[in-house]
Amino acid sequence: MCKIPEIQGPLATIRGWKSFGDTVPVLLVAIPIGNLGDRYGRRKIMALSLIGVGLSLVEIFVVCAYPNIFDLRWVWLSSLFLLCGGGLYSSAAFMWAMASSLIPEDKRSYAFYYIFSAFYIAELIGSYLASITIDISPWIACSLAMGSVILGLLLLWLVPFTQSSLRPEPSPPSTSSTQIQSRHLTTIPKTTILASIRHAMIQPNVLLCVPVFLVGTLRYTTLNILIQYSSVRFGTKISKGAMFYTETAIINIVLFLFLIPRISLWIKSRYHVKSEKIDLVLMRISVCFLLVGSLAIGLAPTSGWIPIGVSIFAAGFGSRVSTLSLISHFIPPSSLATLYASIAVLENLGHAINDPSMQHIFAATLRLPSFWQALPFFIAAVGTLLLVTFANKNKM
Repeated sequence: MCKIPEIQGPLATIRGWKSFGDTVPVLLVAIPIGNLGDRYGRRKIMALSLIGVGLSLVEIFVVCAYPNIFDLRWVWLSSLFLLCGGGLYSSAAFMWAMASSLIPEDKRSYAFYYIFSAFYIAELIGSYLASITIDISPWIACSLAMGSVILGLLLLWLVPFTQSSLRPEPSPPSTSSTQIQSRHLTTIPKTTILASIRHAMIQPNVLLCVPVFLVGTLRYTTLNILIQYSSVRFGTKISKGAMFYTETAIINIVLFLFLIPRISLWIKSRYHVKSEKIDLVLMRISVCFLLVGSLAIGLAPTSGWIPIGVSIFAAGFGSRVSTLSLISHFIPPSSLATLYASIAVLENLGHAINDPSMQHIFAATLRLPSFWQALPFFIAAVGTLLLVTFANKNKM
C-alpha cells in the first residue's frame, strides 16, 4: 500500500524540501561559525553544532511519534535548529582545516584518505544496524542516531586537542612550521574573511575545482533517490535498499583505507610524482566512475543489476576528498578554515538546488512508464559528463 504513487509522490516532495531546508542554515551561518571557531576554539563550536543536530532530530522524532497531531510536513521545522552551530557541515569544515594545517604537506593526502575512511566506517556500522532493525521498529534506528550524537558530545570533551592549545608561547626562531601555521590560523582577524575568499577565488586552480564540488553534491542525492526508486520500480524492500549505503561504505573503505594510500606511496617513491599530481588524477578517475555508475544504475533492467551500478558509482565518491586535498596545495594555511567553510556553503547551494529538483523529477515520473523513473540517474550522468567536458576543455 505504501508504494503506490499517491503516497510515494508526496513523500518524495517532503523529503526534497526537507533537504532544501537543511541547507539554508549552512548557507547563513557556516562562514561566521568558522570564524568563531578560529577565535574561541573549534571544540566549543563543534559541540554547539552537535547540540543543534540533536535538537533537530528530537523535533523530527516528535512529529513522527504523533502523526495524529502533527502533519508530516512539520519535519521541515527541524531545519531551524541547525542554525545552532551550522550542523555537521560546520563541524566537518573545522576537522578538515585542522588536519590540513597541522599535517605536513607530503602526508596530507594520506590523512585525508584515513579521515574519509573513518566517515564510511561509521556509515557502514550505522547503515547495517538500520537495515536489520527497521523491520523490527524504526525507533531502534532513531534511538541509535540520537545516542550517537550524545556520545559524540561526550567524546568531544575528552579530546585533548583544542584550538587554544595551538597558540604557542613565544619561542626561539627554530619553531616548527606546523606551529607557525597553527598560530597564523588561530589569529585570523575577522576582517580577513572576505579577503581570504577573494584570494582563493582569483586562483585558476581553485576555480577549476569549483564545478567538482557542485556536481559532487549529486552523489548522495542520487543514492537517496535510489532506495525509493528501487522500491517502486523493482519492489525492493526498504530495508534491503538501505544496504546500498553499506555497499558504498565498504567500497570506499577498501579504496581509501587500504588500496589508494599504498598505491600513492608506491608511485611517489618510485616515480617521484608530486602529491598534487596524484590528487588530480584521482579526482579525474573518480568523476569518470560517477558518470559510468549513474548510467549503469539508470539502465539496470532488473534489481539484480543495481548493486553492480552502485559499486561503480560508489568508487567515484572519493572525488570530494581528492579535490579537497588538491586545493589545499594552493591555499595558505591561514585561509584554510575560511576556505573549507566556503566549500560547505557552495556544496549546500548545490544541495539546495539538486535535492528538491531531483525529488520532484522522480515524483513526476511515477506515473510514467517504468523506464522513465530512472530519469534522475540520467540527469546525474549528464551533469557529470558536462564536468568531464569542462575539465578536458580547460586542461584540468
